[in-house]
Amino acid sequence: MESPSMLAPTTSVVSSSPFIHRRHILLKAHYFLFFSAFGALYPVLSITLRSRGLSNIEISYINLIIPFLVFFTNPLVGFIADHSRRYLFTFNIVLGIVIILYGAMFLLPEIKTEHIQANMTYDLPSGRVLDFCASQEVATKCSSRSECGCSYNANCNADAQSFEFNFKMNSTDTRQNFPESIGTSEPARCGIHYRVPIDAYLDKSKLNLATDSGSTSPIATCKITCSIAHYCHGSRYPQQTHYLLLYSLLFIIGTNLLSNSITLGASIGFASIPRAELFGSQRVFGTIGFGISALTASKLYKYFDTNFVYIILFIAYAFLCILITCFIRIQSHKQKRASADHDAGATEEIGLDSSLKNANQDMKRKNSSQSGLPALIPLLKRIDVIVFLSLTFIWGMSYAGLDPYVYLYIDEIAPCQSRSIVGYMSFISASSEIVALFLAGKMLELLGVNINSIIILLAFAIRFAGYYYIRRPYFLLFMETMHYFNFGILYILIAQRADAIAPPGLAGTLQGVVYGLSFGLGRGVGLIVSSYIYTRLQSRTLFLFFACFNATAAIIYSLIFFVLKKRSEKNVRSNHNINVPKIVIDPDTSVHEDPLLVPGSSPTGKTDNKFAEQ
Repeated sequence: MESPSMLAPTTSVVSSSPFIHRRHILLKAHYFLFFSAFGALYPVLSITLRSRGLSNIEISYINLIIPFLVFFTNPLVGFIADHSRRYLFTFNIVLGIVIILYGAMFLLPEIKTEHIQANMTYDLPSGRVLDFCASQEVATKCSSRSECGCSYNANCNADAQSFEFNFKMNSTDTRQNFPESIGTSEPARCGIHYRVPIDAYLDKSKLNLATDSGSTSPIATCKITCSIAHYCHGSRYPQQTHYLLLYSLLFIIGTNLLSNSITLGASIGFASIPRAELFGSQRVFGTIGFGISALTASKLYKYFDTNFVYIILFIAYAFLCILITCFIRIQSHKQKRASADHDAGATEEIGLDSSLKNANQDMKRKNSSQSGLPALIPLLKRIDVIVFLSLTFIWGMSYAGLDPYVYLYIDEIAPCQSRSIVGYMSFISASSEIVALFLAGKMLELLGVNINSIIILLAFAIRFAGYYYIRRPYFLLFMETMHYFNFGILYILIAQRADAIAPPGLAGTLQGVVYGLSFGLGRGVGLIVSSYIYTRLQSRTLFLFFACFNATAAIIYSLIFFVLKKRSEKNVRSNHNINVPKIVIDPDTSVHEDPLLVPGSSPTGKTDNKFAEQ
């Protein structure tokens, strides 16, 4: 008969089941509300900056800074949370600061710009022309959307009479570079000089305007506008630089902290659930919240026609998220180990081998004396960690080729349908992500880390190849099903591996390092490469480059995996009489897979690597 002491752990865990269930409900609500806030505002932030008067180049530079800032701040915020063991408090403080920064950004006044000033002159071969200086986008953005309703308007004054007319422009025969603007005082810094023939757009009553080609004075002075205002704007009013700096700082700091919040949210999830494989079933509610919130925000914007809809929804969701987060309970290391041990014991009772399930837990117990950032340094001596970090960097670079360049490319090839196509793409990718988050744990357990890593690289290659070869915009929607692997499986794989290899008490720090390396440094380097290819070469060449890049990475990784697997099988045959085998298998790795990405352990539960011996 079993003693009461032997029954105590099981009774404790069973009695806490309702409490664990409530904890999971709170965690689901946390992810739903946080990513609802994220989805309500983040997709339109760059568009909001452009509507406030920032140029496309300025927005590009601002977005280029953020990934590198995330690379440095993510580990720092994670370390603060780990060191203080206050994940919830740190998350709420960071999200509260984001609310203040974004709220202040929406309250700032717009950057004021002049209308485009043009002079109507007479040119002998072309007739009457509008001579003005403006940005390159003036001739391309609105003219490519003429079928969508965008048009140019000139409001002119001549000989004490006013008149206006609509006209058309295109980038082939109207944009020219002149060393000096003819008849205009606009400095060269304004951008491109234009001379647009307009005789075909003037009423007959206006054709009697002076046509003396020898005169240096303009026939009329005009203000040029577009039906879509932010496509046509002139030079800025004086003393607008400080508003530009404020918009830039608020956007950069706010978006950086929002990225830190995502990493902190993952740390909260792993710190509050008993088993890592449960993370995907909790995080999926964030994707559901993102989709619902983004759709709701777009519908409300159409009804109220104001950008304040987005910030109000963001603040409401974020505030509710902070309240819910306060009630989440974080498990101590002892509680997590006790819960994991109980689950492993239950698994053993139904006939499964629990020794594989406890390998990483034994490694963490053995290194429980190490704490602080120096405990992460020995990880860099392990091949499995180096390969894992290299893969996250490659995946981060690949994401730079997706966002924002896929959307920009669609806006070029189908400007009038681009918003609808992007909406469908977001819906398909979100649906694929939801399915993946539900199935990721099973798929990782079935195929293992290495096979799934190869599949992710191949999915990126197929996706980019589709963007390059498919020319019909709506057919590109099929490529969004690859998001199942490119985010759903990838996100859970990264999160579980970072949690598995992290030393005790540094899970949040390592999560920050990994996500900073992938979505920070990797994406930042990818954005630099992408911007160069996209602007200097044909835009589609960018997708061909990343297709070849990921296909090459998949081939190299597969060869390394195959060689190491053969070497491991050879070691098994040569050491079949030895009690301690050389092969090491990770708890999350299939028993048929060579452990390329995983730490080592022996059947006795002792780790067999340098990191464990320190």
